[in-house]
Amino acid sequence: MEPSSSSSSSLLDRDLRFDLYAALAALGLSAFLAVCFWRLYRLTVSARPQDMLPIAGGKAAAAALRQKDVAALPVFVHGGGGAAVVECAVCLAEMKDGERGRLLPVCGHRFHVECIDRWFRANSTCPVCRAAAVGQPDAVPACKAGSTQVMVVVQS
Repeated sequence: MEPSSSSSSSLLDRDLRFDLYAALAALGLSAFLAVCFWRLYRLTVSARPQDMLPIAGGKAAAAALRQKDVAALPVFVHGGGGAAVVECAVCLAEMKDGERGRLLPVCGHRFHVECIDRWFRANSTCPVCRAAAVGQPDAVPACKAGSTQVMVVVQS
């Protein structure tokens, strides 16, 4: 009877070993997937570059613009055969001839009136460069169309 008890013992050891390896493999795969999902979350949600930009003036801007501030922004009508292609950064569509757009005077970016008005219900900055939409006109960012900044150092 000894040989059958040793064979059943060896069968039990083999089954136990298989279960242990399966449990370790499942635990390792779960840990790997958890790390992958955490890294994906950190890359896409919590580390957006536009959220890490310094705020101009050192103080937080208001969450939304007042309706009178939005209404004061200039409106233009896109058109003409030689007009440059303007893409609205809010809806990602090109402006067609005859469509009304809003120009942000601080940075020079242009958007559909409806799109940027909806944006300003929750934000107070330009969706492209994050410059304050109203306020300090002297704080023009470097992204203004066609502008280049040159710094001249004079030594005496």
